[in-house]
Formats: sequence, structure tokens, C-alpha cells
Amino acid sequence: MEPWLSYALIAMLMGGVAMVFAKLGMGGADEHVALVIRTGVLFAMVVVNAWYAGGLKGLKAIDNKTLMWFILAGACTAVYWILYFKALKTADVSIVATIDRAGIIITVLLSYFLLKEPLTPRLLLGMGTILAGTLILIWK
Repeated sequence: MEPWLSYALIAMLMGGVAMVFAKLGMGGADEHVALVIRTGVLFAMVVVNAWYAGGLKGLKAIDNKTLMWFILAGACTAVYWILYFKALKTADVSIVATIDRAGIIITVLLSYFLLKEPLTPRLLLGMGTILAGTLILIWK
């Protein structure tokens, strides 16, 4: 198995488990407090990982354009998590997580238009399936 595929599959597994753990912790907790705790743990683990791997040495090499893209990605992630935790507080994690995964459609379309990545028939079929599942979940 290719290393990238192993990483992606483990990431998928951890992402799914993390959402259920977050919902389990939401019982009496404010969603903002829950997000602060989760993000604090995330930040600490990411910094330790980067330090251990020697990645922090490359910090000085980041140019302003690259920094801008990372700041924009961070801002989008912040809005994403704030709204995700608001939805998670009041709805079933299975539905929120499934609707959330429809963001893959946005990712694929942006990767096609901005990064010039190919749109293959297999990819289009997968996107259509994700869209159909999302519409089924939000349709009343």
C-alpha cells in the first residue's frame, strides 16, 4: 500500500472517531468551550509533531504569499470548526458529519479550477454520489 493511502485511511478513521468523541463530550458543555479544549489539544500536538520532525526549522523560509495562503486556510478552518461544533451541539453527529463530507465537492471543484487537477469520470461519479447522499439527508 502506498504511504499516502495509509495516511489518508488513518486520517479518515481518526476524523470519524474524533466527531463521535466530541459529541460524547458535548452533553453539558458549551460548544465554544468544547472547541477551545479540542483546538488547544490539537495545537499542542501539532507543534510537538512539527518540532519532533524538525519541521519548525523551515518556518524562516516561509514567504509572504505562502503565509497569506496559510492564514486564509486557518481562518476558513476556524469558521468551519465554530459552525461545525454549533451544529454538532444540537443535531445527530451522523447527519452533521455526513453533510460536512459534502465539502469534498467544493474541494474537488476548486482543485480543478485553481490547481488544474483533472476531473475524471470516476471522480465525477463519486462526487455525484456524495451530493445525492447529502441531498437525501437534508431533504425534508
